[in-house]
Formats: sequence, C-alpha cells, structure tokens
Amino acid sequence: MTKALQVVLFGASKAGEFFLSQNPTLNITAFIDNDPSRHGQKLSGIAVLPPDELLSLDYDQIVITSQWVDAISAQLQQLGVPAEKIVVPAKQQVKATLPFLHSATLEMAHVLLLRLNQFLQQHGIRPCLDSGTLLGVTRQQALIPWDDDIDLAIDQSEFSTLLKVIPDFIPQLPHQNLLNWQVLVLNVNDEDCCINIEFTPKPGADFVPFDISLQLRREQAGYSELVSSAGLFFAPAHHFAQFQQKEFLGQRFYVPTDTDGFLTFMYGDWQEPKKGTKITEYNNRRAQLSHDHCQPRVKKRLLGEPSQ
Repeated sequence: MTKALQVVLFGASKAGEFFLSQNPTLNITAFIDNDPSRHGQKLSGIAVLPPDELLSLDYDQIVITSQWVDAISAQLQQLGVPAEKIVVPAKQQVKATLPFLHSATLEMAHVLLLRLNQFLQQHGIRPCLDSGTLLGVTRQQALIPWDDDIDLAIDQSEFSTLLKVIPDFIPQLPHQNLLNWQVLVLNVNDEDCCINIEFTPKPGADFVPFDISLQLRREQAGYSELVSSAGLFFAPAHHFAQFQQKEFLGQRFYVPTDTDGFLTFMYGDWQEPKKGTKITEYNNRRAQLSHDHCQPRVKKRLLGEPSQ
C-alpha cells in the first residue's frame, strides 16, 4: 500500500483552509506560520506551529499557502529544507469553490457590484476595477469563471471617506434573508487598508461564497502599491494617477489609465486565458522582498469594532 504523503502547510490562512478542502486525501500534519499570535492555535483542527518546530516534524512536502512565496522559500531553505520538498500550488488550489460558475451567485455578484459602484460614486469615491476583475471585464466583458473574488482599488485620497460611508451601504447588501453578511476591516502594520465584504449562506440557501475587496492603493517612489500586501504587489504609478472609464453591466466603471499596459505589466500575455497560474508567475510582485519585510502585522476586525 502506498504511504500517504506527509504534508506541512506554511501559511495558516484562508488559502490554507481552501487547500485543505481541495486535497482531503493528503495527510496534513501541521500548519507553520510566522505570526506568533497564531502559534498554539488550531486551524481546521490542525495545530499552528512556529517555523523552528519544522526541525522536529516528519514531512514529504511543505506547501506554501501564502502570498509571500519567495521569502518563505528562502526562509525554508535557510532552515535546511531541500528545495525539492518546497511546493508552490496553483492559485486554483488555494481558492474557494468557483462562485462565478454558479448562475445564482454570478447574478447576485453583478447586483452587488452595481449597487456598490453606484453607492461609492455617489459619495465621491472612484472604485477602480483591479487585478482579476479588471482582466475579466477587459478581456471578455465578464467576471472570470475561475476567479473567486471581486477586486476594487481605492485611491489613497478617498480611503478615509470609504471607511466613514461604508456602514451606510450595509442595507443594500442583497438577499439578506438568505445570506449572513459581514464587513471586515483589514489592518496591516497599524493602518486600515482594505475592506472585505463577504457572506456565508444561511441553511438551505443555494449560493457559493465569494468576497469583494476594496483595497487602498498608494503611490510610493513612482509605483502604485497595494498597501495590504506590504509592498509585495505594485504597478507603475501612472496607471492609477488618473482613471479612465469603461462600461460594464450597463454602468460606467473606473479603470486604470492605459489598461492594456497595466494588464501587460501584471500578467504578460493577458489576452490568452490561463488556468492553473501560480503566484510566482505574476509580473507585478516584488519577488526579492526580505523575509523580515514579509512579516507584516495583520489584524482583522468587524466593521464598527474599535481598532486595537
């Protein structure tokens, strides 16, 4: 009988939970994480350990379930882990069940996006289509079927306004009789820099979970950075210094200046649909960020809760 692979996941995260759910036959022995606040906890019933405890574990592979793949790979090799035992999964392996292939969920996503876009523009905020959402709208006038979220960028001059007005949007969240909604504020290195709108279906409701991320973009040394990534994801600043507009679902949406150029910078040959992409294949990430730089202090809280 073939022995099941002994696998350690580096990254006690939602991505790690998704990898677990998609690989139920693997023998996951532990999570490893650089965040001391997670050590000693359990995720999906599996212990979260500090990196130095790797030395006492028996494993065949370490799968990186974090966006910090380059820094973590270097860290693991410094700990003596052979490169051939380090695995970077395809993005689809660390994503949720694909919501936009589900017709009712896709229809609801359209409603939510239209309502949010209209609400924010009415309050003087320019939500800009970003990342995979921008790619799908530009290439095929649709949300990408194998994507699992909606990405919007918020300019640094408008993010404080967003934090003030977003509670007033909650009554417009669709299907509140069928879905439990929550609005989370992501704080990185003591700065609020992302709002996540997400849901879980109530019993009997036929929807597939996804979230909308409204991420702060800031210009830094000639680049526009996603602040929640602590400098990992960036683009030339001119793409976000001004916006253009594009029609989608009968509304006008903001998009980066020279959208084609931005998508080329981010994805390379973006006109050709690709599945199974790994994060290491993205062009808009700083692969050489140091291990220390890639340990941001990340906190989440429900909207309305005081920051700590």
